[in-house]
Amino acid sequence: MCDHSGCSHDHTHGHDISHVEEYSSGDSLFGFIDTEKMRGLNICSTSNISNAVKPWERRREIDRYLKSNDDDAELLVFIPFVQAVKIRAISLLLGQDDSAPKSMKVWINREDIDFEIAQTAVPIQTIELATSEIEINYPTKISKMQCVSNITLYFPENIGGHDLSSVVRFIGFLGESTSYRHGVVLAVYESKPMPSDHKQKDEDF
Repeated sequence: MCDHSGCSHDHTHGHDISHVEEYSSGDSLFGFIDTEKMRGLNICSTSNISNAVKPWERRREIDRYLKSNDDDAELLVFIPFVQAVKIRAISLLLGQDDSAPKSMKVWINREDIDFEIAQTAVPIQTIELATSEIEINYPTKISKMQCVSNITLYFPENIGGHDLSSVVRFIGFLGESTSYRHGVVLAVYESKPMPSDHKQKDEDF
């Protein structure tokens, strides 16, 4: 049995979604994630966070996924980074049916968020989600995502309501580190920089 312990009105809607080709593996922050310290609430015993938080090149693999407990749509995941990062977009690939979450609330640099606190704590951003056969990159409020040590994502319900398991197939983060750290950077950026990897996307959303 998985742990199920224990608003802002600022929403990002579908028309603000970035097209997937604007990003490449060089923008992925997967190499900065402290995967051993990730944790979640209400995760089905046959699933785990690493099923969804995976390298950019595996983002469209759908045979493994993150799933909430049966008859309960809520999902909450805590993802720490090995060093502070700037997050420009959160990339998601959801379930293809009523199991797809409808929205996501985001907190940064907090380690105390659980289901009870999530009901009253004001998130840094609330994003309305859409379903797609490929991942969707949701722009963040970049001015508030400049120095992120950890991030908490809360999916309160899915298209089917509160009594159906939620499915998330991929969770990724796009951006850059805030400081150089030998060994980690080499695992994230391509050896030959591409012009598309260095586009200026500093506008605030």
